[in-house]
Amino acid sequence: MISKKRVLSLLVGLAATFLTLQSGIAKEQVVEKGVIEKDTIWSGDILIKGDVEVAKNATLIIMPGTTVRFAKVEPFGPEKMYTDKDNHFSRSEIFVLGRLYAQGTKEEKIVFTSAEKKPAPGDWGAINFYGSVDNLLEYCELMYAQTAVHCHSSQVAVLNNILKYNGTAIGSKNLPDVAVRCSMPVLYNQVTENGGGIIVGGGTASPVAHNEFTGNTFFGIYVKKGGRAAIRFNNISKNGKGVIFYATKVALLRDNNITDNENYNISMLEGQDSDIIARNNWWGTTDEKKIMEKVMDKGRDETLGKVDLSDFYTSPVSGAGIL
Repeated sequence: MISKKRVLSLLVGLAATFLTLQSGIAKEQVVEKGVIEKDTIWSGDILIKGDVEVAKNATLIIMPGTTVRFAKVEPFGPEKMYTDKDNHFSRSEIFVLGRLYAQGTKEEKIVFTSAEKKPAPGDWGAINFYGSVDNLLEYCELMYAQTAVHCHSSQVAVLNNILKYNGTAIGSKNLPDVAVRCSMPVLYNQVTENGGGIIVGGGTASPVAHNEFTGNTFFGIYVKKGGRAAIRFNNISKNGKGVIFYATKVALLRDNNITDNENYNISMLEGQDSDIIARNNWWGTTDEKKIMEKVMDKGRDETLGKVDLSDFYTSPVSGAGIL
């Protein structure tokens, strides 16, 4: 992660900029489509009107209490820098090649949201990391994005945030032409009322622990295409599906409360022919027949792998979720 010494030096070096922003705090700062080419601080109210790129060797620091609103733009229209639909989003995004340091506090969270009077999921694209290291999102609220946090072959810590009303809250994948491998610890977040919670894909390695995944329409956690996730001490409940697996071989899933999901608590999709070990979790009951009623695996479809649910807990995991 970015060092305290580095942050201090950036803050001192940008003191004049920060004071200028503070003096005009009542005014909204408008950020048009463009590239941030040097170390920059955002504070107060920020309105983004197109794609913003944080260039390599530049750091964007966002101060506690800042609100970043995204104007809704035409999908892949003139306010977009990028039209690569594999790696980019149809509406405005912050595209991080350098570094993003957004650390709020419990009392003064940093808010990323839509500028629409009647906001909806997908009003803006993403905070999109690409081959970037030393990034932090902590004590932020992220709402109404297509995929609020997206990690392309980058290193970013996602800690103590609230992510809601997004198409997908968090996504990750590795890219074959980028040297950095994706590392994205996801800890102590509230991920609720999104289309999907977190996607761990493309060979990425993500510890996902002590989060609340609740009320997401389609899934809480989705591990796919070689994603490697250590999923521990989470509460995963009342989603469309709890945990989904597709085309992955390695996953650690234990010490979670996985209960009351609408369709399945665990679901293997077509193409998941490897077995999954899911021992030592609480499934909301000690009745093995009822536990298996909420599982989609080889027992229902011979083409799928088998989920090992042995040694399940007989009561909820007391240390799971946000402590």
